[in-house]
Amino acid sequence: MARTALISLALLGTSGCGEKAPSDAEAIAAVEAAQDGKPPVKPLQPQPILYPDITQNKLHGTGCAFVADGGGLGAVLLAQDKRGIIKLDGHVEVLAPDAGSHKMPKGSWSRYTGKERALTLTAIGPITPAGGADQFKGKLIITDAFERPVFEATGDVQCKAI
Repeated sequence: MARTALISLALLGTSGCGEKAPSDAEAIAAVEAAQDGKPPVKPLQPQPILYPDITQNKLHGTGCAFVADGGGLGAVLLAQDKRGIIKLDGHVEVLAPDAGSHKMPKGSWSRYTGKERALTLTAIGPITPAGGADQFKGKLIITDAFERPVFEATGDVQCKAI
């Protein structure tokens, strides 16, 4: 019913302008495009995952910690074998590993997904062993539910027991 009303309005709105009225298919396509609109991109600013977050949420394990360049010493991503962890607005968010993605050091994965977002961690430098840990320069991209980037940073990655 609402669709019919919108199509009728679209036809009426253009019929008096001296322009050719859109076909039914064009009017339907315009209405569907308006209904499929995406919300604006909301940039994210992940917060450091601190030791109280790790103990309180039982996040201990082996994996990789990503620290963004210029972001201080706190990791904004913990990439483990069974979960990826970020912290937004004071809340820890757990994402599931994408088992079809690239395997990273210490059992971590290159991609993790959740209901509202996904993230990808890639090595942009050589992975070097350092005293029981692996280290590399990495890039983190977090995307929204529409696969649009909402956070992107390069930084240092250290993989070991957390």
